[in-house]
Amino acid sequence: MKLQRTKPLSKLSRALFWTHVVMIWEQILPAVTPFLLLAGAIAVAAQWGLFAGLSPMVHLAVLTAGAVVAAIAAVLNLRGFKQPSFTEINTRLALDNGVKPDVLIGMRHKVKQPSLKIGKAKAGMAKGDPLALRYLMLILFGFGYLLQGPVPLSQIASAYMPLHKGATVVLAQLEASR
Repeated sequence: MKLQRTKPLSKLSRALFWTHVVMIWEQILPAVTPFLLLAGAIAVAAQWGLFAGLSPMVHLAVLTAGAVVAAIAAVLNLRGFKQPSFTEINTRLALDNGVKPDVLIGMRHKVKQPSLKIGKAKAGMAKGDPLALRYLMLILFGFGYLLQGPVPLSQIASAYMPLHKGATVVLAQLEASR
């Protein structure tokens, strides 16, 4: 009697693969977060007109310093990165489906396999942003929108291209009520 082997594209194999991808993403997201925070901080600073008074070289130096800090933070967030083992992947998939890990191992030899659900990533941006700067940027963006109204996209885009010779941006000013 021949034993039937699990096909590479079986439901269980696909579920194990996507669970593995989710577990890797949970470890990579904190390393991506500093770059997202940098992009958000540059956009907020541009909205407020903070780059308008800087020379192109100082502007470039500020962006470079931000990129270096983001890269250091990303490396620090990746220090504990490790590939999940088969046991960890199998256990996670079993927990997501409410079964014991042994059931999934036994399912490998079944011809008809039930559909398995892949759990969502449990980690968020919090590990990569322990000071919750993302919320501060949202508040500053909203406050800037209330004070200044919408700003041209060219003003935001000019913050990412310090050496590009575009139209000069005027700093936002508050007028005193009379």
